[in-house]
Amino acid sequence: MSQTRLGVFGSAFDPPTLGHLDVLQQAAGHHDRILLVPSVLHAFDKRPQPFKLRLQMLQCFIDEARVDCPLEICDLENELLAQNPERPVYTYDLMTALARQYQNDIELSFIRGPDNARPEVWQRFYRWQDIEKRWPIFTARQRVNIRSSQVRRILETVELADNDIQRDMLLPSVNAFILIHHLYQTGNP
Repeated sequence: MSQTRLGVFGSAFDPPTLGHLDVLQQAAGHHDRILLVPSVLHAFDKRPQPFKLRLQMLQCFIDEARVDCPLEICDLENELLAQNPERPVYTYDLMTALARQYQNDIELSFIRGPDNARPEVWQRFYRWQDIEKRWPIFTARQRVNIRSSQVRRILETVELADNDIQRDMLLPSVNAFILIHHLYQTGNP
């Protein structure tokens, strides 16, 4: 019997976009299951929406996303941060903890979006060379050029009811969550 192929896709998911969806659709054929791991404390000093809100938004995304393998939220970073609150949870630490958790039951691989695959970004990852040596890496191609930072900038400058912009960048359920919670508007968290 072959091992289950488990992909690990980390991101701030602030918010989850159609760009994230495209990465997942590309990775689905190479994995039996994919864990979506929202960063609890970003290693590159970004200040995302509160973790709990991003988990809820990510669940909306998963409920609506059409991907050819099961998607599951993994909040292991939150546990790892609680064990060592003095430093961010790095990808290497997360992958090591997942490898310990699953041991020989799975074939673990890291899913990397095209933005993180750029050498100037990838080489900023803590122990990036060790990640490359220890785990297979699936790198998605750039097909949908939508970034969370781009969505946030737009949402900060337009009325939330301007759905044309959001419709082209977000799943409707994520857009609705943003509208209900008034996220990304100037003066809101």
